Amino acid sequence: MILEIDPVEPEPWLLARAAQVLRGGGIVVMPTDTVYGLTCGITHHDAIRRIYRLKDMDPKKPLSVLVSDMSMVGRFAKGVSTPAYRLLKRVLPGPYTFIFEASPEVPKIMLRKRRTIGIRMPDNPIALALLEEMGEPLLSSSIRDPEHDFVNNPDEIERSLGSDVEMVIDGGILLPVPSTVVDLSNDEPVLIRDGKGDVGTLELFG
Repeated sequence: MILEIDPVEPEPWLLARAAQVLRGGGIVVMPTDTVYGLTCGITHHDAIRRIYRLKDMDPKKPLSVLVSDMSMVGRFAKGVSTPAYRLLKRVLPGPYTFIFEASPEVPKIMLRKRRTIGIRMPDNPIALALLEEMGEPLLSSSIRDPEHDFVNNPDEIERSLGSDVEMVIDGGILLPVPSTVVDLSNDEPVLIRDGKGDVGTLELFG
């Protein structure tokens, strides 16, 4: 099922429908500030396993944790330093994935031989509004085609994945550029992937 939501001013009643699907353990395709992602509730282990199967992902590769505010970061990231906190406050919401050591609240299914998680606070009205509607983080993984290119058209996603997911949110066609990934699990930031987020912001660390 495809659900068209205004990408600038998301309709609350439509967000409520998407949240109902997620609370019921379903998978929702959702736009972010980078690409579309397969998204599910953080406590729904069956949905997490389905995402791994749909993407044929290595179980050792983590899903991103999507949050709507800094309090969620504090719940799921362990040992966030003062410099790291200041950096996040300056650049989020934005197209970054920040890697931290996982707190005990992170589901063990996500931590197979891993102790870290990637946290995203996407600068996208639909994503942020849906996260606020849920009141808890969501898990997400980007959608790629068989050639491993990002898929940015919701109609194409509906045609290819419509029977495997409960809902596709149409938030318009996105520019398929991935997030910038920065490891903050140690004393100094380490750039893992140069993406949409300006790497120059790392100079704000400290």
